[in-house]
Amino acid sequence: MKINTTRFGEVGVDESRIIRMKGGILGFEHLKKYIVLVHNEKTPFLWFQSVDDGTIAFVIINPQFIKADYEPLINDEEVGRLEIGDAQDVVLMAIVTIRPTPFMVTANLRAPIVINAKQRLAAQVVLDDQELPIQYDITDKKQRAAGSLSDDFATEKISSLSYALSP
Repeated sequence: MKINTTRFGEVGVDESRIIRMKGGILGFEHLKKYIVLVHNEKTPFLWFQSVDDGTIAFVIINPQFIKADYEPLINDEEVGRLEIGDAQDVVLMAIVTIRPTPFMVTANLRAPIVINAKQRLAAQVVLDDQELPIQYDITDKKQRAAGSLSDDFATEKISSLSYALSP
């Protein structure tokens, strides 16, 4: 199938690679199908593109890329809802916000997108851990963010979820 997007034009999508949301993203609960797009392999940023609405896409990043010790506790209810049978099947992504004035890039570590890569099910999970920030500043972590998807960040699971686009 093909979807028309405002950022990337027409994108061909293999329906078997669509990620189905259980509950949706906060404020966008009505959008249930997404794909992961790689626009530039030289950055750690990906796009979580809605299949239901081509005008909606979120910049995302693997939170462990910006905070190596990020290991949130996902409760049993969420594990069951996402049909997670093995922790090896889980991919975590954080939604990134970019503010132009003053320039600031933050990632939401309190509400990651938890993806069961095997079943292609996902949910944005609001964690109970009050220590995790909603706006984790990654602007000061330029050295770390200067990596690429070819670094250890690009696991086989993420590669199996994403579509590469020409920049």
